[in-house]
Amino acid sequence: MILGIVLIAKGLRDQYLENKKKAAADAAESDKQRVDNLVSAFGSLLGKMSADNEKYTVLSYQVTRLKNLVNELENRQKELEDSNRVLSDVNTELKRSNTTLINKAKDLREDIQQREEAIRDMENYVDSIESIKLGLEIAVNNIDAEEISFLSRAITSLGVTPSVRERLAKEGILYIGELIYLSEDYLMDIWGVGPVTIDRIKNKLNENGVWFGMDVIRINDRWYRRKSTNNVLNYGRE
Repeated sequence: MILGIVLIAKGLRDQYLENKKKAAADAAESDKQRVDNLVSAFGSLLGKMSADNEKYTVLSYQVTRLKNLVNELENRQKELEDSNRVLSDVNTELKRSNTTLINKAKDLREDIQQREEAIRDMENYVDSIESIKLGLEIAVNNIDAEEISFLSRAITSLGVTPSVRERLAKEGILYIGELIYLSEDYLMDIWGVGPVTIDRIKNKLNENGVWFGMDVIRINDRWYRRKSTNNVLNYGRE
């Protein structure tokens, strides 16, 4: 009886120990599983940290490049601003120089015009002196000349209309001789003197042996032409 009880107690103790070992083994397995899970989670976390670190490194590199690019652009902008200021100064100087040159050119043109006018006045003065000299020589019979009496007639002898005659008189043209010093273009510019009147005047001049541009000398209100053996009247001149 006692032996049976002992055996039962031993069996119960062995069963208890076995259960305890199994429980301990299960707990150990569970702990191992938790540790494995923690190790796996930690490894995953390390992987993410490593990936984030790589991303951070790449981003840091890109940020550095962007900063360098911004600095380069700022330096380039400063260079362009400096160049623009230089160009602006050059443009201002060119405008100032251009204005100076324009003013000098204007002054030079005015000076040339004044000199040309002075030369023309001198030429006219010389021509008038020559005419006066020639007229005096003709007057004292030092030069053989013939009087062209037709040129001493009033412009009414040309048979022009009263309006044309009045217009010519306003231009200071009172004698036929004063017409031949003028050009046809000049007469055409006078209002009321048209092609028909010009042709009438030319025909009348040619009929009387004179023409526009004829070389004559005026003494008072008479016109003379120097005589020459080769001096032949050209009735067809215009």
